[in-house]
Amino acid sequence: MRLFDLHCDTLTACYQNGGSLCRNSGDLDLKRGRQYGPWCQVFAVFIPDTLRGAAATRYARRVLTFAREQEKAYPQQITFVAHREMLEQATKGERCVGILAIEGGAALNGKLRNVQRFAEQGVRVITLTWNGRNELGCGCLTEGNEGLTAFGRAAVREMVRFGIVPDVSHLNESGFWDVATLTEAPLIASHSLSRAVCEHPRNLTDAQFKELRRRGGLVGLSFDEAQLGAAEPEAVYRHLSHYLELDGVNTVAFGGDLDGTVLPEAWQGIAIYERLGEYFLQKGLSEAVIEQVFFKNAFDFFTNTLQSAENEVQ
Repeated sequence: MRLFDLHCDTLTACYQNGGSLCRNSGDLDLKRGRQYGPWCQVFAVFIPDTLRGAAATRYARRVLTFAREQEKAYPQQITFVAHREMLEQATKGERCVGILAIEGGAALNGKLRNVQRFAEQGVRVITLTWNGRNELGCGCLTEGNEGLTAFGRAAVREMVRFGIVPDVSHLNESGFWDVATLTEAPLIASHSLSRAVCEHPRNLTDAQFKELRRRGGLVGLSFDEAQLGAAEPEAVYRHLSHYLELDGVNTVAFGGDLDGTVLPEAWQGIAIYERLGEYFLQKGLSEAVIEQVFFKNAFDFFTNTLQSAENEVQ
């Protein structure tokens, strides 16, 4: 089975706990992930709502440096890609193909120059907010209807200019529509489920999903129990089925949030993807649709979205 997952917190967990991407006690590591081939994984640097200002920027830089140290330590098992050509070439091999992300725009510390600096460190996705408020705007658990700030609007434009995909997971609805009016660039909701299936503020409305679909974006199915409604394969299938009913066959992917949410022990972390593939087959999904959801949609998105090395904005 081929797998392309849009969001995990494993990199941050390993940094905090002194662990290794190669082998750890969390949901995901390079050894266990080798059952999938090729395997592409977006690794996020998580910035909690308690971390702000220059401290948030320094922390993000340290975790990104740690990622490169892991890449050097395990060169046969992982490579982080930043350009289209690197992605296409890396997926022909047996290593995990990593893409670096930041979960929480507070890492920018309200300074536009940090967008370019993170792009130069290989970051290709930034989740604009976590659940609370930061310099860019309001997360889904903030009160009121405020959307993006003036800095948030400028930051989104700068992300697009430097080849960083804006990620609208965790953003409130007002902020989502602010982003949609700022740019026609493809967007992702890296780990978000359907509010029509489960009423949760982190989940997307049908209108939001349709907007992401219209512009060629992606929505990654999360394994968070509160968002799913129940931590069971059938719940994952219900959310997937609803998105497919919204003509989302080219839009849905996975963003399991491994090591960022609590999974049932029986799911065995990253092993759950193979079991879900079998479950979806039993439910009547075709192998072609399963291939799209598990790999092809995300691979095509980043192949089309990542800048070519020779065309990178300086």
